[in-house]
Amino acid sequence: MTRDVLQAENLPVLEWQLLFSIARFGSCHVAFVTKHTSIDPAHGSRAATALERKGLISRCEDPSNKRRKLLSLTPKGIETVERIWPKAKAVTAQFTNRLSPKDFAELKRLLDLVNGAALPLFNAQEAHAEGTEIETEGVTEQA
Repeated sequence: MTRDVLQAENLPVLEWQLLFSIARFGSCHVAFVTKHTSIDPAHGSRAATALERKGLISRCEDPSNKRRKLLSLTPKGIETVERIWPKAKAVTAQFTNRLSPKDFAELKRLLDLVNGAALPLFNAQEAHAEGTEIETEGVTEQA
């Protein structure tokens, strides 16, 4: 999908994931998206900045929490999702249609496992880059 769909749109996978999530969940903040997806918070924030620069999303103050910004699709963002989504579904279906429902469920389970295992590694890399302390398996270390 990256090669066949997203490259033509000049849209990295992470930006597409965030854009699609906002389309799926409606106006929301980055923390909500990262809590309900496999997107790392730091990477989600960077992707939001990139999408805002491209004019695909906008940020506005959250009336219920002034410290947070709500992310919403712009008209250009809506048009982009509507253009990409059918292509993305078709490319994904080329692979998933070859799997039985049991195999597809197992693939999803394994991908969730891999994503869950990778998140602490991403968090450790981010912390190391920032020079902050991190906790891994009950041990706090200076990154």
